[in-house]
Amino acid sequence: MYHLLLLLLVLLPFATADAHAAAFCNNATCGGQSIAYPFWLANSGPNCGYPGLGVSCNENTPILDVQFHQYRVLRIDYANRAVSLADVDAWNTTCPRLSFSLSVDPRSSLQLTPSNSNLTLLYNCKAGVSRPSAVKLDGCPEQSMAWYVLPDDDGATGDARAYGCEEAVTTPVLMSPRRPANPSLREALSGGFQMRYDDRSERCGACEQSGGRCRYGRIEEHGGTGFACVCDDGANKLRCGSRDFAVVAVGLIECLSARLRGTKSKSCVLVVRV
Repeated sequence: MYHLLLLLLVLLPFATADAHAAAFCNNATCGGQSIAYPFWLANSGPNCGYPGLGVSCNENTPILDVQFHQYRVLRIDYANRAVSLADVDAWNTTCPRLSFSLSVDPRSSLQLTPSNSNLTLLYNCKAGVSRPSAVKLDGCPEQSMAWYVLPDDDGATGDARAYGCEEAVTTPVLMSPRRPANPSLREALSGGFQMRYDDRSERCGACEQSGGRCRYGRIEEHGGTGFACVCDDGANKLRCGSRDFAVVAVGLIECLSARLRGTKSKSCVLVVRV
């Protein structure tokens, strides 16, 4: 009997602790944009969502880091699993001084969609860029030498030296103007580009198919990332619908109660399906 009581005391905390895990799936709002699964509000502790989809709320502006560069979240289309982003360096300016060419890791939860085209901006060009589609940007206060922009259909290489320039930055856009001069360039860059989000891990897919939500949390002592499938009744290591410690604890309580009443009972052994 003593062993049953001891085992019950050990299992009961596990039976109740995971019931609080669903609280990690709460939605948030930033700048009028709903931040919901699989996105999550960064700097708020472990949460439901995919790695890399933590949104920071900076001065009531939703910001997403992609490849260590900041992008403004324009819109999240949860129905089509897509998010529209705009480079913070290009927001609402006719003289964008971009510093980052987006290159997406194929293992990332975020991937560019075919709806995008590219613009290449050339900075500090020593001479005129001899391309028919090249458009010179005028009146920019940071200009010491000429700036140009090349549309997607130009076949730009992204190599600044090929054009006699010091720097070339390529950025995706949804709206690519035929003549990307200053005003139309601002509109195109502020309109942003589109990315699809997906978690490519098998365990997260199995979790979502079972009706759960994936949660990743850092395990400090191992320096790795822990995974949990958050269900309506708590968190399970793999998927929802499986029986966990709560079932064991309830079964032991019933068995122990019967033993204390003197009711004849078989050994308190439970077979748990997972």
